[in-house]
Amino acid sequence: MRLSSRRDENELRSLIKKHIEGMVRGARTLTKYRRASIGFADAFDSDFLRLRTFANPSHRLPTDILRGARTVVSFFIPFATEIVVANGGHPFVAEEWAIAYSETNQLIEEICSSLAIKLGREGVKANWELPTHNFDQESMVSYWSHKSVAKIAGLGSFGLNQMLITDSGCAGRLGSIVIDALITPTPKSKTESCLYLVDKSCVSCVERCPNHALTITGLDKHKCYQRCLEADKAYAYLAESRGLYGPFDVCGKCSIGPCSLKNPVKA
Repeated sequence: MRLSSRRDENELRSLIKKHIEGMVRGARTLTKYRRASIGFADAFDSDFLRLRTFANPSHRLPTDILRGARTVVSFFIPFATEIVVANGGHPFVAEEWAIAYSETNQLIEEICSSLAIKLGREGVKANWELPTHNFDQESMVSYWSHKSVAKIAGLGSFGLNQMLITDSGCAGRLGSIVIDALITPTPKSKTESCLYLVDKSCVSCVERCPNHALTITGLDKHKCYQRCLEADKAYAYLAESRGLYGPFDVCGKCSIGPCSLKNPVKA
């Protein structure tokens, strides 16, 4: 869809932001959230092609998700402080964190589905990828990396923990949706948001990794996922007792630290 004026673009941007923020604010979940962050990327940004070189040759392009793609909308839903504190103090994985992972994945799907319907009424086409389990089980590499997409959309930069650190931290979940209308991209971050990458003053994520999958030199994704599968097994009962949408293959210890709730470099 081609927007006829700058006003039309601003109205569309406002509609998208209000819809995402409103659904997060009004979510009927056990999990509490802080305010969502939203960014926009040009569907033809060269960084999408670079993901095929540096991340995965099969990484999808926005046009693979939606024919006629013009813009990628990325959003970050940050967990409330008490959820981060609970997981940080738990010897394994806090139940609150497992619930948050499950509920937020479901919320992201609901946001994308309902937003696509709303946009459709405005003549804008949209499509999206699932918030999780869109990766190759052998290589452990994503076909559509929500973290990388969020970086391209100006929501933050990567840290030593391999997470995207936004101005609201990294403890939360990311989603994205591709639309066929052009919205001016959000400027990309030009600075680091990880204390280790700035001056090597923090290795909290490495120290907290329970099975040493994360090191200063990188992440052993298979080792990491094995730990996550232990949590999935431990919290499988939540599917019945709480009626939650599984799986619960999550750990999150690398999200606990100075970058959990904010960008520590800006603080």
